[in-house]
Amino acid sequence: MTEQSRKTQAMADYYVDQLSPWAKTTTRQMFGAVALYRHDHVFAMVWHGGLYFKVDDDSRKDYETAGSHALGYVSEGEQHALKSYWDVPADVVEDREQLQQWAERAYHAAVKSAKD
Repeated sequence: MTEQSRKTQAMADYYVDQLSPWAKTTTRQMFGAVALYRHDHVFAMVWHGGLYFKVDDDSRKDYETAGSHALGYVSEGEQHALKSYWDVPADVVEDREQLQQWAERAYHAAVKSAKD
């Protein structure tokens, strides 16, 4: 495991702990990121020091209002974005109760997208 992978996993483990009163959350390495799962649904990703929650058409507006952005990455020299995962605003990350509320919305977005 690379140093970056260890840091990403440690951050994911921290978020699992923060979310533990809300729900049992597990992690899995995925393409250099760490995915957070609840009941086999990926509702969050930890990537390069950031936490990204699954969004849908309803929740995306709150992320846009907060100045958030979609998970972006570079592959073969080209910019890409995973538009269904957005950066969780810092004030939400720093407030455990808000973090759990936003995680609930992200989980519902993940469940909803699995049904589509």
